[in-house]
This record gives sequence, C-alpha cells and structure tokens, in this order.
Amino acid sequence: MLRRSIVINRPQGLDGRPIAELVQVASKYESKVYLEHGTRKVNAKSIMGMMSLEASAGESVEVMIDGSDEENAMSEIAAFLCAGGRKAAPAV
Repeated sequence: MLRRSIVINRPQGLDGRPIAELVQVASKYESKVYLEHGTRKVNAKSIMGMMSLEASAGESVEVMIDGSDEENAMSEIAAFLCAGGRKAAPAV
C-alpha cells in the first residue's frame, strides 16, 4: 500500500471537470484508490464520492493506493494533482 500527501496545484481545485478527469485516471487501474481530505475518505473511482471531497487549490489531500499497479497509479495521480494534467510528470 502506498500513501502520499499531495498539495493540489490545479487552479480550480477538485471540482467539476477535474473530478471527472481524476475519476477516469483512477478507474483505469486495478488498485483501490482513495483520497482523504479533512474527515472525508472517498473512493477516487466514484464521481459522487469525489464531489463530496470539496478540496480546493493549495490544499493537501492524502492519496492511498493498494494493489498490483499501485506505483503506476500513484505516479499518474500525483502528476495530475500536482501539474494539473495527465501529460506532465513532475517529481513528487
């Protein structure tokens, strides 16, 4: 299991389109993917769960991933949250 604290660096935070994109990213992996913010822990593959997270730009979320492809999933999700897109892959 991997666990990492990541600061959201997307101008709009996690709402609307970024949530839909993040759910798509998480859903392509077999691993279980969860995000935690404040007292909420949600399944990152659930659009309704992600909408309830209410995480804004500059805030930190805990990303927890468990499964056979957890390292690849963490890398792509961290890049998405940190750089604001799937194509960028900064060091985290």
